[in-house]
Formats: sequence, C-alpha cells, structure tokens
Amino acid sequence: MYTLLILGPAGSGKSTLTRTYARWLRTEMGARVYTINLDPAAEYLPYKPDYDIRKIIDARRVARELGLGPNGALVKSMELLSERLEEPLSHIVNSEADYVLIDTPGQMEVFLFRETSIQLVDRLNSITSHVAGLYIIDAGLIANPTDYAFQLLLSIAVQLRLNTDIAPVVNKADLLLKDEEYTFDLWGDFSRIRRQLKNTHSLYGEMLYDILRQLRLYARRVLVPRVSAIRGEGLDDLHRIILDLQCQCGDLS
Repeated sequence: MYTLLILGPAGSGKSTLTRTYARWLRTEMGARVYTINLDPAAEYLPYKPDYDIRKIIDARRVARELGLGPNGALVKSMELLSERLEEPLSHIVNSEADYVLIDTPGQMEVFLFRETSIQLVDRLNSITSHVAGLYIIDAGLIANPTDYAFQLLLSIAVQLRLNTDIAPVVNKADLLLKDEEYTFDLWGDFSRIRRQLKNTHSLYGEMLYDILRQLRLYARRVLVPRVSAIRGEGLDDLHRIILDLQCQCGDLS
C-alpha cells in the first residue's frame, strides 16, 4: 500500500489533482485507490472522498460551538484531528488499496506546522509500505524569480519538516510560457536563479539566494513533472516520479 500526501498552498489545485490522479490510477493502471479528505474546512470537493474527516471534525461546527473565528476553528480542528487520528488510519488499514491519496487542508500552514502532520506521517509509516508526498507548485504564482525561489524553498522545507520523500509538481502547466526555461529542480536551475535573484537588487532576493544555497545541500536532483489537473495532462510523467519515490532509487535525474 502506497500512501501519498497531496500538499501545497491554498488554491494550488490539491483537490483537483487528487480527483484527476485517482481517476487515472483506476482507469489506466487498474489500481485500487482510496481517497481521503483531511480538510475539515472544505466547502466543496471536486470528488467524493472514500473517507471524509468532516464526518467527525467540521471546522464550521467547531467555530459555532466554541465561538471561534475561521482561523481559530482550523487550529482547533487540527488539535482534534491529532486526538482522533486512529479513526482515519483504521479506514486506511481496512481499505486494501494499492494507493491511498490524502488531500491535505487548504491552509497548508495550519496542517504542516503543527504536530498533527508529523504524527500522521509517523503512523502512516507504521501501517503502509511507503509514504511520500507531492508538493504542488501553482504555475500562476511563479511569474518572477523571487516567487519561484520561494516555492522551491517551501518544497524543500516541507520535505525536511516531514522527514519523508517529497516530489515537487508544477500544476496549471497551461499557464507556463512555451519557452519556459526553468526545470523546477533546484540543482538544475540554481545558476540561473542565482543570477536572477542578484539582479533584483533587493534584500528579499539576497535572503532567498542565501537560503537556497544552504538548502541545496539537502536537496536531491529530481525531474519535476508539469501537469494540468483540470485537463488531465502530464499524469504519465507524474506517475513515473511517484514510482521512483516508491522504489527509493535515490537520484531521480
């Protein structure tokens, strides 16, 4: 059983990719897929999850019962999820799936920077054969070198935080220019992004350059797939990366 966490900023297309990749796995690979929505504040999902955390923890209900605002309700919901992790985990164990896709909360920081995320990965490692993650980069948010560098920084930081394999994926690839030169791999793009950050002549650009120079020591070369979750494009490339993570081949270049 392969478990895949779908991570990324709000609006990057996590839920849409969960739907599209699950459908592709079922139709193209004949795989048994189990989908989980882990966002207690989701108002709409483009797919019907096999397990929905909102059945036991609903952020809107938490807000009403405790008199909290939207952010406070999300934080409290993550605390409640930590206390009740065994429930969704038991469903995973009983699913007999080949792939488990976990659609994480839209507000990434509420999930990622609390112990809930680490507890989840630790427990998943004990009940499934392999745990990895996809960090979704929104192509619409990398129009300039500082935005691009910041997304790379987040991708590597997520991997270090969760201590598990994380593959960056560029979604909404139809928004990229056809002559886009970025590979979206830190090693492959480092020289180019270094020059561009220096040319910004800003403290922010200099800071990102210094941070990326250090993070490169912890990053490995990867082939970063470009996908369109809406159009269902690039899923073959995405699946190849996931298989490479599964076999833990090391260098994915």
